Amino acid sequence: MAPRIRLRGLASAAAVATLAAGVAACGGSEEQTGGPVTLRYGLWDSNQEPVYQKCANAFRQQNPNIRIKIELNNWNDYWGGLARGFIGETAPDVFTDHLAKYPQFAQSDVIQPLNRYAQRDGVSTNQYQPGLADLWVTPDGKRYGFPKDWDTVAIVSNDKMLKDAGITKQRLDSATWNPDDGGTFEQIAAHLSVDKSGKRGDEPGFDAGNVKVYGLGLDPGGLTYGQTTWGGFARSLGFQLLDKNPWGTKYHYDDPRFIKTIAWWRHMIEKGYMPPLAASRSLGQAAMFQGGNIALSIDGDWMIPTYSNTENIPVSYHPQPAGPQGSWSMYNGLADAIWVGTPYKEQAWKWVKFLASPACQNIVGNSAVVFPPSRKRPSGPCRRTRRTEWTSAPSRPI
Repeated sequence: MAPRIRLRGLASAAAVATLAAGVAACGGSEEQTGGPVTLRYGLWDSNQEPVYQKCANAFRQQNPNIRIKIELNNWNDYWGGLARGFIGETAPDVFTDHLAKYPQFAQSDVIQPLNRYAQRDGVSTNQYQPGLADLWVTPDGKRYGFPKDWDTVAIVSNDKMLKDAGITKQRLDSATWNPDDGGTFEQIAAHLSVDKSGKRGDEPGFDAGNVKVYGLGLDPGGLTYGQTTWGGFARSLGFQLLDKNPWGTKYHYDDPRFIKTIAWWRHMIEKGYMPPLAASRSLGQAAMFQGGNIALSIDGDWMIPTYSNTENIPVSYHPQPAGPQGSWSMYNGLADAIWVGTPYKEQAWKWVKFLASPACQNIVGNSAVVFPPSRKRPSGPCRRTRRTEWTSAPSRPI
């Protein structure tokens, strides 16, 4: 998954979706329920395509008259294509939706409320991790999705670099942070940083302008809202991004706690412990990790296969460092939406219901691509983190 939030994409989607509301709401008014049909299913993550194809095959066995055609696009093209599809009445029948996007779609009436279908078929939300299903309900009580996975963020470490630096997993697991001196987490990142002459970041003579290995990576795609970068750090100071999540009207970027957090991030770049933004945008955090240019990444669980399958680099996963108010992480989940203009609403609902059911979730869970949203908690790297409010759920400990 790549649920990175981009403010520009959100704004453009909102504008186009609003324009599309009157068009899409009157499209596809005649619903087809009989005979073989093909449902177009929109997806943006290539890592998940084979897994959801397995779900589609299992679904076809139970519903031989419904064929699922997966349509894959990258993150940027995906949302732009949806907006154009709403206007041109060519949107996929079902598509993977994101918490940063669906409020605009719901307000613009381009996605189908699911309340009557769920009530009719007795679909319960008790099967999901607490709070996940609630995110897909609007203030007026309309439901637009059921969770099909859940996300969180952790620290990924190059274990060989940790060992060479004499840093134990336990030390990184228990790292602390504050915006004034960076706590033990900054000390770890400094020691893991190595310049081209072999000096470490905490040694005299370290050259911050000629770094071979940065202690901590930088994900430029997660900077706008901070869900995979500064979000957990700022939240550990008590910072809240929105006045009401996800239906807020005021962003708190003027909060001193946010300013302190971002100042610390800039300080880490200036010290040479994190790569400059230009380098991160050019190469990407995961690629820099795989190339041996960074020792630690802050990334989402949807990237676990990428890191764990990196050749010749053993990795471990760790909670984010504990700030003044504890260790925090983004916590959300994706769901599937039904385009309001599809002529196959009943078939689309069957597919959405299947995607959010244990039958498909077991397939997804066994693939280890993302965490299933069921109440059974994973034993993976993020079990010690806490939830925070970036695009998603109320903050609660897990």
